[in-house]
Amino acid sequence: MSEKHRQLNLLKWLTIALCLKLVFLNVFPYAFYVQQLLIYFACMKSLSYFKGKTLAKHYIFIGFILLITNIVTSHLLTITWHLVLTVIVDLLIILEFGKIIVEIEKHYNILGSTHRIMKKYMWIVLSVSACWTFLMNIEYDAMVSLLIVGAVLILIANIRLLFHFRSLKKDIKLAMRVVMYS
Repeated sequence: MSEKHRQLNLLKWLTIALCLKLVFLNVFPYAFYVQQLLIYFACMKSLSYFKGKTLAKHYIFIGFILLITNIVTSHLLTITWHLVLTVIVDLLIILEFGKIIVEIEKHYNILGSTHRIMKKYMWIVLSVSACWTFLMNIEYDAMVSLLIVGAVLILIANIRLLFHFRSLKKDIKLAMRVVMYS
């Protein structure tokens, strides 16, 4: 398989993982766990097309362990802390994929804005996870509103990232056509 096809498959599976993240299934029992498993499997499939070294595999493994321990030990962590830790592990995974995407952009001399988008994504997710750490000490109405606002912010950040990855995929396909016809 050529390098460009591997990169396109990497972007395809990363897009699938981000699409799975758009659905917020925390309201259904155990649906969130299934969603996280599918996201981690899509990320692993995406990493199978990358030949370099990255820490994303380690972060995905940490996410698996966090997920399995929470299922097996009958909610060892509170729902709040499990949500915060899951969001932070997902942030680390996405940041590692951002580094991979920046390498791809440099390879094709595409003037992408991945670095800027990843920086905004990082600050949004960090601020939301910091707010969610205070959920146990506030009233129920404020807790629900913080959860909703945080979920909407993360949803918007994921949609922006998804559109960026799709446009990068189109740019790589265009670069493939230019090479084929020249």
